[in-house]
Amino acid sequence: MLKFSILSTAVFSTFAFAATAAVSLPANNLPADHSSAKNTSATTDQAAIEHISVYANRQARPVSASLTSVTVLDRVDIDRRQVRDLPALLQQVAGVSVARDGGRGQNSSVFIRGGSSGHTLVLLDGVRIGSATLGYQALAMVPLELVEKIEVIRGPKAAWYGSDALGGVIAITTRQGQKVEFNANIGSFGQAEASLSGSTKVQDNLNLFGTVGTSRAEGFSAKLNADPDDDGYQQSYLKAGADYQSAIGLFKWQSQLNDGYYEFDTSFGGDKANTQQDSHQLDWSLQQDVVNHQLKLSHSIDRDTSYGLKVADSLFETKREEASYQATVTLNQQWNLIGGTNWYQELVNKNAPKYSQDKRTNQSVFSGIGFQGEQWLFDATGRHDNVTGYGSKNTYQLSGGYRFTEQLTGRLSQGTAFKVPTFNDLYWPDFGNSLLKPEESTSREVGLAYNGSKLQLDVVLFDRDLTNLIIGGKTASNVLLASVEGGEVTAGFDLLGTSQNFSYGYLNGKDEKTGLKLVKRPAHKVSWNSSKQWQDWTFSSHALYQSRSFSGKTWDGKLQPELGSYLIWNLGLAYQWQPNITLRAKVDNLFDKEYQTNLGYRTAGVEFGLSVQVLSY
Repeated sequence: MLKFSILSTAVFSTFAFAATAAVSLPANNLPADHSSAKNTSATTDQAAIEHISVYANRQARPVSASLTSVTVLDRVDIDRRQVRDLPALLQQVAGVSVARDGGRGQNSSVFIRGGSSGHTLVLLDGVRIGSATLGYQALAMVPLELVEKIEVIRGPKAAWYGSDALGGVIAITTRQGQKVEFNANIGSFGQAEASLSGSTKVQDNLNLFGTVGTSRAEGFSAKLNADPDDDGYQQSYLKAGADYQSAIGLFKWQSQLNDGYYEFDTSFGGDKANTQQDSHQLDWSLQQDVVNHQLKLSHSIDRDTSYGLKVADSLFETKREEASYQATVTLNQQWNLIGGTNWYQELVNKNAPKYSQDKRTNQSVFSGIGFQGEQWLFDATGRHDNVTGYGSKNTYQLSGGYRFTEQLTGRLSQGTAFKVPTFNDLYWPDFGNSLLKPEESTSREVGLAYNGSKLQLDVVLFDRDLTNLIIGGKTASNVLLASVEGGEVTAGFDLLGTSQNFSYGYLNGKDEKTGLKLVKRPAHKVSWNSSKQWQDWTFSSHALYQSRSFSGKTWDGKLQPELGSYLIWNLGLAYQWQPNITLRAKVDNLFDKEYQTNLGYRTAGVEFGLSVQVLSY
């Protein structure tokens, strides 16, 4: 707690000068998103458009009124940034770093505030997805064209979502557009993609919507000193759904299928894997006086089958059934209560050899209270989970805030979280350890945000202790204590007629017993997006800097070389050819920088891309 007190004092001192300068700027009554200021034309004097977070507090709330570090990117943001896939988009978010095993389609590890990939819970339309054997969702094969909005919540959210939400949450909302939209793009390494999405109103109370698309790339050889053939991918995806407004509430059905393959290189051999994600979801919601009811039922399958290995072909499959209910009670304009229950069951299937256990069930109840006053803000959340093989787990999160002025808000929070070991951690032959304990953490955060019409600025310091952190080796084991501390600065502002979005993150994560840094967690990361609109043209650029990082040990315990620092530049150009047609061009890694984000794996070098977007009137 002494360390956190020092952090708290430091962040308020650091912010003092920036806040003093900022309060002289004009502001309006609508606060701006302090985590992701929207790029608007720099030639107009309008306030930044507010973003709404749905998942940070399990209810719709402006980001500026949230006591959580959250970045919200909507479809306009995604189109403007012209990123090639979801991991590339996440790499631009404060507090997030990405390690790739090659190019597009290959595995990507996402680290939020020093947590591992398994410490990030991924939600698709409010339902958890991912592999129970790996312990995380393979984001490289989540089609970006299916995404309408994404929320990146930094910090623990186990008190709302249970196991896996130890480092943060990535909440994806899929498309349900009001217009018919066609997108197509081509790029380097044989990249090509086309998609069509839209909706239609059959009756006044019945709406149908859907998206269909396909993409592929020839790729490049992913791994150094391995099979020299190109490692590409191919996928086809389909989403269909309907919502029906009745006298007893809104019913919504959604089904998604993502099917394809990706090629890869590993030290164990390997050539190709077929992958499939299949999900079906039925939602019901009803606003009844001051109570809002929500019910979600879902079924999903995550399947990955690898071929060409030195051992037999390898199947990994997770089947997950989930049901959750939540009631939100609005007592008045300031107070609200949330309570609910969640149940899910994971069934895994692996061809030889079989796991000794192949099923796990989680049952939970949660509740929270929120207060939004003129000056004081407060959130308190608690959750009780009962997990097969591990019994009861209790988590909490307490957050408080104070509005010094209409634009300036400070916040403090503390929370606990846990993650149960994956099936691979427990039962993988010659590696698994059935005696592993769940990973647990206690996190603290202090922040100060300024939200004006010309400037959105957020400064955060955080500190987290991790016990029983699971690490690899000849056999999986628990680290008694690891610690992570760091800070983030995000800013959105206009400069000389251009719109700017800047973020800087500092991270210090280490094993307290050995003193070694945590693997693939760079100490420093800078992301800078800039854009300028002129008539029908929009010019954009993005710079990304990442410092050196520790790459861990070999299987026999020898230290590996560090991953070097790198700075890359991306350029984009968009032209509004017709009111409903936009043409875009981009160059990634403009100066063809050679670097690695995972030791021994290549990155793409310079890449080019062209795209067209056509909207119905």
